[in-house]
Amino acid sequence: MLIRAGRAPVLFVSAGLLQPKKRDHALARRQLYLNYGALGLASLCQRNGLQTLLVHGEHEAPDALAERLYWQGLLRADAPLMLSMTSFYALEWARLFCRAVKDLAPWVRIVLGGRWVTGPDSEWLQSKLPQVDQIVQGLGEDLLPTLLAFDGPWDGRGCGLNHLLVEGHRRYQPSIETSRGCGKGCVFCEERDVPLQKLKAPELIVDELRQLADDYDDHGIRPYFQSSFFLPNPRWAQALAEQVQRCDTRIHWRCESRVDGIKPDTVKSLAAAGMKVIDLGLESAAPRQILAMNKARDPTRYLESASELLQACASHGIWVKVNVLLYAGETAATLEQTRQWLDEHAQCIKGVSVGPVVVYGPPRHSAGFLAQLQAQGATPVDPASAQHCGITQLNLSPELDAAQVERESLALSRRYMRKQDYLDLKRFSYYPRDYSEQAFEADVAASDAACLPFRP
Repeated sequence: MLIRAGRAPVLFVSAGLLQPKKRDHALARRQLYLNYGALGLASLCQRNGLQTLLVHGEHEAPDALAERLYWQGLLRADAPLMLSMTSFYALEWARLFCRAVKDLAPWVRIVLGGRWVTGPDSEWLQSKLPQVDQIVQGLGEDLLPTLLAFDGPWDGRGCGLNHLLVEGHRRYQPSIETSRGCGKGCVFCEERDVPLQKLKAPELIVDELRQLADDYDDHGIRPYFQSSFFLPNPRWAQALAEQVQRCDTRIHWRCESRVDGIKPDTVKSLAAAGMKVIDLGLESAAPRQILAMNKARDPTRYLESASELLQACASHGIWVKVNVLLYAGETAATLEQTRQWLDEHAQCIKGVSVGPVVVYGPPRHSAGFLAQLQAQGATPVDPASAQHCGITQLNLSPELDAAQVERESLALSRRYMRKQDYLDLKRFSYYPRDYSEQAFEADVAASDAACLPFRP
């Protein structure tokens, strides 16, 4: 690694969680989420000759992490601490971490980024994190030279993610950023109005796959192709398959898309290129809810496309994890429509992830969306929670309050997902790479069975 003389290492910290987002049990605390956005910034720093490190907070106590960084000599006066917060769920962890850092090293300048958290209302966020010295809104790539007071020529061209910059990188499954944006207009999505970018060229992706295999010294890695809406056309998919087949070995990977995005005749090429798992955002099979979410204008055609894609994936040995979003106005009848559709496609499904719509952001940002949901029958569980933590949980309708929604969510997940399915999906992307089946069984035994989203 090239190190620019006289410059301090640039430390990136990905904010952790005091407890898991959904349910707190031993299995949930094992999950690792690579902050590929922060890693992209760290990789740009390294590309420009700066020594760089990315540390993930995970579930480590924030004061303990701050103390560890202090004794490692990483809390410096001559370089900012770049704190990345990808979720409002990390707010309290970040508050405690920043306070601990300033207690130990008051000279450290803390710069906070994370576009979906910092963008809505920076004044509100500053009041919650008074120890933060600067809040960066939007994407950080173009701002890095200024934030770092970098005085030389800066190479800002996009580059692959350098996973060697991640502390303990071998524990994490790697990522490859393939595109950004979506722009499909789903009312619950932060990227509803962000245009979908063109997919990265197949030859560049294969170059990154080769580099990852070298960095990990392992062709058994399972990269996640990061794209909010993975939308390959047949020509792109065939080109990727051809590029992959020229390599010494095939690396299996995972991606995320809409059920009406990838066409069935593209799946064969994607499977040949190494796609093994796909997360598909069905959200609902109830026409009323599909329209309410603005997921599609023609629910019948939407569900026909979903059916065709699931069957194509199953025929090529691709595991499908279906995402279901219980939305405002949900009733027993609409939930039954989704359940019946999933029953009809159960043989194509490896797992199901179910959860309710949640409103994110402080009041000034979230009031409009909350009003839309209330017009459809939802009510906030705690009207003050937006001001307090930027997260508003909902009773979805007079028929389904938050407690009933939690029960229905777990029941729906368990209906389609066995324990081995859950382990296969989580170990593919989210559990530490050395997480054994024996450790999994021990964590299952240590967890409250009533909170687990799978059946034996």
